[in-house]
Amino acid sequence: MSDKQTQARLEALLNATSDVVMVIEPVAGLIMSCSAGGSTWIDVDSVTGRKLDEIFPADITSTITASAVKAVEKKKVKQAELQLRPEHNPALKEQGLKETKWVELRCKGAGSECVVVFRDITAQRRLERQVTSQAQRDPLTGAYNRRALKPVLDQAVAQAQRYDWVCSLMVIDVDHFSQINDDYSWDCGDQILQQLVTSIHGMKRTSDFLARYSDDQFVMFMPETNHEQGMAAGNRVRRLMEEMEIPYSAGDVRFTVSVGVAALNGPEDDADNMLRRASENLFIAKQSGSNRVEGDE
Repeated sequence: MSDKQTQARLEALLNATSDVVMVIEPVAGLIMSCSAGGSTWIDVDSVTGRKLDEIFPADITSTITASAVKAVEKKKVKQAELQLRPEHNPALKEQGLKETKWVELRCKGAGSECVVVFRDITAQRRLERQVTSQAQRDPLTGAYNRRALKPVLDQAVAQAQRYDWVCSLMVIDVDHFSQINDDYSWDCGDQILQQLVTSIHGMKRTSDFLARYSDDQFVMFMPETNHEQGMAAGNRVRRLMEEMEIPYSAGDVRFTVSVGVAALNGPEDDADNMLRRASENLFIAKQSGSNRVEGDE
């Protein structure tokens, strides 16, 4: 096969791929040639013949160089993952990088040079994040679920212990929820839960963490909140629900909630104990007539 045929096939291959492909000299960090593939975030003429550190920030240049050197030395494909942000890559921003890109880097030695392939995996990473987010969310209300609650509670309470901060949590339970479902239907019950979450999101602080704990129970963790403040927050939630009306085909539906509150109590306390005490206080509120807030003595 002639050199012209080989070159023609190489050019056809580079034009057919959607990946960015560079040939670099790893030691000097010089970009010998470049193909943009299907990308819109790099300009071939602007990068060819320049050094990596003229195009990329120091941390990304270091990753590319280290991977390329190892690929040449070990004669194996070396992989890495990069995140290209327009605000951190002014040279690429000028060339067309308008949004953050996740890129899989693959390096393969070719003599003293290295072929570096940049594969755009942005769509894949976004999908993975979406799936992860969905796995931590209650599909009915959009609140975080019980699975997401435990690690947040453990970490937040441990941090509060470490720095001698205060924190509280409340367990919120819809009063007579089974009876509501029996009298009006499960669809009405679902609407109540959805409206409850929407209303709490409208009043809670950004730092507060709300999760659906069971069918009709929700837990809200409140950092930098002592017991008195936690009780006040619980009463705000109780009053908010008491004043609410849910439009329904059979007539407007009203409901109430009971709330149990617990605050971090000394150096031996932890998230599990706080949650247990809040649940016990909720039980007291329910047994005392419902539509109440109870806390630690």
